[in-house]
Amino acid sequence: MKAYMLGWHTKHSPYLCKERPNGIHGMQILLLRSKARIAMGDNFFNVEENTVFIIDSCYPHSLYGVGTEYIDDWIRFDLEDDDRDFLESLGIERNVPIKLDSNIVSDLIKICTDIFESDKSEKEETLRCLIKAIFFNIKSCCNSDTKKHRSQYENELDEIRRQIYDDPSADWSVAKIAQNMNLSVSHFQRLYKQRYGIPCMKDILTSRMEYAKQLLLTTELSTTEIAEKCGYYDYAHFSKVFSKYACDSPAKYRKNNR
Repeated sequence: MKAYMLGWHTKHSPYLCKERPNGIHGMQILLLRSKARIAMGDNFFNVEENTVFIIDSCYPHSLYGVGTEYIDDWIRFDLEDDDRDFLESLGIERNVPIKLDSNIVSDLIKICTDIFESDKSEKEETLRCLIKAIFFNIKSCCNSDTKKHRSQYENELDEIRRQIYDDPSADWSVAKIAQNMNLSVSHFQRLYKQRYGIPCMKDILTSRMEYAKQLLLTTELSTTEIAEKCGYYDYAHFSKVFSKYACDSPAKYRKNNR
């Protein structure tokens, strides 16, 4: 992560209106040190002091004061080498508000700003390490926030999973499920895998294949009828998927395991 612009406790008018319909080049850590109204894409957020956003490169956003002096800390940086993998591994959702529980991130941005403006040797590598430290601190707050809402999400996820296994033939869509939970697709997929240890689409496949195995062993339905009861109306496709899952064709699985 190579920082190219930084600011600490940057102050603006109480009636600040800064619109960026095309975003800015490079990712940004934006820490609000005052109340503000922030637009991210089509979403608006009224945020409290000590709220941070991780903003994607060229992501449309706008900053508005709400009648009191607007203050923020920020770092703009470009991704290098394995930085994208590092960020993905943290699981921090981007372009949404994250409430921090201390001033550590602001303090780290102040140190970054001082180093950036210095002529110290190895300052770029030092900044890379400090920015990673900032992300680790933000992640710890994400985890705390997740714990607060865990019961709500757990209940909804448990109900969704129950429905998936009760009705494997339904036309399940990750995008629709996420929309019904008012979550982004990536956030929903992350929550689902964290709770059950398996991606949602793979779990849907498992529910269908296990139901197919049950029907093959306990009913006299034809393999074509079983395919349809599992949501497959193209038998060749069902047979291919089942054979990969069970290491036998549907007919052979029935014959060998009854």
